Amino acid sequence: MRTTLNIDGDLVASAMRATRASTKTAAIEMGLRELLAKAARERLVELYGSDRAAEAPARRRLDRRS
Repeated sequence: MRTTLNIDGDLVASAMRATRASTKTAAIEMGLRELLAKAARERLVELYGSDRAAEAPARRRLDRRS
């Protein structure tokens, strides 16, 4: 999808160098994907401890003998 954006050129250039992205599009897509991943991690952290009925799973010992 083509979109016109007003983004600081120095910011895009810095992002391209930091990520080694070959194009502006690639750098922006990487940034958006990371932003979404961060938001998903934050939502997961918010769920920690929210299920009061949850119990820890039984621990298993793995036989480490070959």
